[in-house]
Amino acid sequence: MLRRWMKTIDKHKITIVVIIIFLILVVILTKSIQSSKSTTVNNKTFNIANKISKGFNNIRIKFVGNIEQTQIDKLQEENANLRKQLIENTLKKSDLEKLQQLEKTLKFVTNKNASSFISSSIVAKNSGTYYKSFTISAGSKDGVKNDSIVVNADGLIGRVYEVSDNFSKAISILDNRSPISFEIMGRTSDTGILSQDNNTLKISDESMIKGYMFDANSNVKVGEIVTTSGLGLYPSGIPIGKIHQVIPDNQNILKYVVVTPFVDLKSIDKVIIFNKTNIES
Repeated sequence: MLRRWMKTIDKHKITIVVIIIFLILVVILTKSIQSSKSTTVNNKTFNIANKISKGFNNIRIKFVGNIEQTQIDKLQEENANLRKQLIENTLKKSDLEKLQQLEKTLKFVTNKNASSFISSSIVAKNSGTYYKSFTISAGSKDGVKNDSIVVNADGLIGRVYEVSDNFSKAISILDNRSPISFEIMGRTSDTGILSQDNNTLKISDESMIKGYMFDANSNVKVGEIVTTSGLGLYPSGIPIGKIHQVIPDNQNILKYVVVTPFVDLKSIDKVIIFNKTNIES
């Protein structure tokens, strides 16, 4: 207990000294006034005491102010460090979530062909809001081929259609040259084709994909998940999107669907490229 008091006194010793001196001056001033020996002396004493008091008060304010400013600076530094740490933790968590999502998306990949995956970035795109055609920073030297498949952590993006040594050109699932055989997740018998090259069905939203079910009596519902079926170019199981709208055919031959892609085709950066032959081998 004594040691704590000694530390407290030592920490604030300047302030304590100032207060003691101030009290002494007040006592002197009071006695001087009470004696009333000389008005001139009293006035001079009062003026001197007042000046000294103000001087010590300014010293005390400056000293305390310096302590407070030091504490503020320290708190601001600690706050900045905490914010930096929070941002780093958030980024690490975000990266981990993306890797976990990518693992789920590419569930059809086995360890033996994981080395066949090519990580790349998009370096150019078509004019307009949505990615319909784009250039990626990987080419034949990296193992990219015509009809290599392009995905990211959210699902299917499209395919490669032209390859050079160091770069490749690709089209997305929004391009009318990119038909996709699909199935409803959990019901392999409910299949169809997604294609923007379908003039019968008109949609105004460029971000959507239009298509149709092979069976007009298919019990497809809004909100159901659509994946690649494995027929044609794309291996089975790649997430494409969700059913946004179901439109019956007037002649009851087909059932049209509109799909919202999982991939944000307004903003793509990193992609994964692979070849179907590597997946199936």
